[in-house]
Amino acid sequence: MNSCAEPHRTHQGPQSRRLRAGRTDGVIRDRSGTGYDVAKRARRGVAPVSKSHASPTTPSAGDAASPKGRPVGPVAAPPRPEIGTGQSSWTASRITALVIGALLVLVSLVLLGGGGTALWADRTHRDAGYITTDVHKFSTLGSALVTEPTDLGSVGTGWLYSPTLLDKVRIRVTPVSPGSALFVGIGPSTDVDRYLAGVNHTLITDFWTDSMQPMGGSTPGSAPGTQNFWVATDTGTGSRTLTWDPTAGSWSVVVLNTDALPGVDVEADLGATMPALLWIAVGVLAAGMVFGVGGVLLIAGATRRASRARTA
Repeated sequence: MNSCAEPHRTHQGPQSRRLRAGRTDGVIRDRSGTGYDVAKRARRGVAPVSKSHASPTTPSAGDAASPKGRPVGPVAAPPRPEIGTGQSSWTASRITALVIGALLVLVSLVLLGGGGTALWADRTHRDAGYITTDVHKFSTLGSALVTEPTDLGSVGTGWLYSPTLLDKVRIRVTPVSPGSALFVGIGPSTDVDRYLAGVNHTLITDFWTDSMQPMGGSTPGSAPGTQNFWVATDTGTGSRTLTWDPTAGSWSVVVLNTDALPGVDVEADLGATMPALLWIAVGVLAAGMVFGVGGVLLIAGATRRASRARTA
């Protein structure tokens, strides 16, 4: 047995030996250069990375697409749209003002149209002081032509035909055959209906569009001139002109041959003196302009305030 025992040797694995060898080699080979730096990294526990053993990287799509190997920067992503967090510039009060303004403008257009029409009629359709319609033609194989009942001064649209507005009414009727003798009369609608009950006649349902509706029956039992319910009449050959001071009530206009025989063929027009029409037209036009200006101001104000709030 050897009296000098061998000193105890700690088992060192391959990795430890390599690390120590590398540390030593690094110091011996190049203390002031790369080796020294590698040794320092080894002492700190950082594995050295050799530039020659760097793992190759796969070229990106931008590098592959770059001409002649020049690097191309990363493609910028489109900016995200900003989500508005502020309140809308159109508040409830501004929307209300805008709607009311639009309604006022619509009312203004209606009033301006009506006033303009009335003014045009007053200036261009007067004949001897009467505002007169165009001539309309009516005919029947029966014994009479009769208009729909017209309500003057009644509730609803009847006020448009109020006697205070119409003043005087004129009805001109001309037979197509000049030698025909005609009877033109105005009477209460109930009395006219009773006289023509069961009589073959034609009802004029719309004077302005020449619309008519035939009503079957026989001839009247008596001539129209023998009836005493008429409030205005005109009888004779040729053109007949009937004038009447209108009063409130329901009235019908009737045209017959004086002998009440069938076959009536005439041309007719209506006229009325309306002294107040000019002032009515002016008033309606003025109201239309006031409504229009008010509506435009409301719309402009609401739009301006909303624009200022948006840019603030």
